[in-house]
Amino acid sequence: MLSRRCAYCQIRAELRAWLIFGNPEPIFAGIRFDTIGNTCIFNITFSCLAYVPDAVQELEKTTATTVEDRIADLPQDTAERARELQKMRDEQEAVLARVNGDLDLIKRELDAVLRASLEKNMKPDERLLASIRDRYDLSSQFGVGRDDFDTVLGEIEGNDDTLSRIRRAEIAFGSEWTIVSITDAEILFMDTREETNVEAQEKFLVDTDRDGQEYKDAVQALGERFPAITQYLERADDEEGLHYYDYLVVCEITGAEPMSETQYRKLQEIKPVDRKKVCWLLTEQEMLDGGGALRGLRGDRGVRVYGVSAVYRGGVRAGRPLLRVQRA
Repeated sequence: MLSRRCAYCQIRAELRAWLIFGNPEPIFAGIRFDTIGNTCIFNITFSCLAYVPDAVQELEKTTATTVEDRIADLPQDTAERARELQKMRDEQEAVLARVNGDLDLIKRELDAVLRASLEKNMKPDERLLASIRDRYDLSSQFGVGRDDFDTVLGEIEGNDDTLSRIRRAEIAFGSEWTIVSITDAEILFMDTREETNVEAQEKFLVDTDRDGQEYKDAVQALGERFPAITQYLERADDEEGLHYYDYLVVCEITGAEPMSETQYRKLQEIKPVDRKKVCWLLTEQEMLDGGGALRGLRGDRGVRVYGVSAVYRGGVRAGRPLLRVQRA
């Protein structure tokens, strides 16, 4: 029996090979899998309906049956023959581009179908680990090696407390956690989603019991640095988004931390983000004492980082955090 991941990879590889080299008649029609313990058994069904994309039919028509005849009928004059051959080449390249485009689309859709089928049967912790694993290519661009990456994933997988903490922070921030640094002491995660998730963070704050001990402890801890924070956290019913101190509360409760300007710019170099939303960044006390805080976004001319009012919310403002996990 194959593990879920191995089965998924094998099926994807077999179907990709089949799509390229196999019989064009049957096509992938569905997938069902039964779970026994941690093992999935996949049952793939195929439709016997003929499926040959128009581009493939055109390619077969123009290459397998008519190209030689067309070449034989070309004029013997060198200039005219060259023009006609160039025209034929352009036609074939256009057809090939269409075929490759269709194949890429099929492969992407196939990956999505198989991934969705797998995730429906995954437990929350399995889904979290799979999403982190899927972002290894991004982790590698931050200098994370494959061996270290696999090692720490194994450590996390065997630690229920760590998984719970990462998953809770994922829900609170609506984040996509990517491992960006590994040392002997800790693993550093960064939220690398396309846009800062304002909605998830709003929901977390609304759902958090303000009379509960967890919220009170967070506000009390922040109050040691920001004595007026209680009044900053007052919120009208129609207000949207998070200001800087709202964001700090979510960080305090989940154990996350704001991203620095340097880290934010590094992320933007590797993966452009926040074209529509605004991200609060780690701000020095001096600027906070003056009522401001740093925010970042990607504008038409690149990354922009500058100070604005720390207590202005606005519907597009929230935070993109870091999460440090200690290794055993």
